[in-house]
Amino acid sequence: MAEEQPGVQIPRVKLGTQGLEVSKLGFGCAGLTGLYNDPVPDDVGVSIIKHAFDKGITFFDTSDVYGTKTNEILVGKVTSLPIKLVFHVAFQVPTAFWFCD
Repeated sequence: MAEEQPGVQIPRVKLGTQGLEVSKLGFGCAGLTGLYNDPVPDDVGVSIIKHAFDKGITFFDTSDVYGTKTNEILVGKVTSLPIKLVFHVAFQVPTAFWFCD
């Protein structure tokens, strides 16, 4: 049986002065809901988000550009994540960035 490899440590960065931290590497949710391809079923999307979180990703990029509230609803279905929501406006397009403690 193969030995288990030690995991990669994802670097984190502080946001502002309130002690919030997110992974420097984010997960863009556009591919889950059909922006680049066919949308994945909800259970598959939830599984992918959980897997990213288990690997150390705590920054999830969603946007209405990817489908009206589609990604936000999908991230919200991942009930095992300690989710907080931060909104960011870039180029006058509202984008939601989710991060987990």
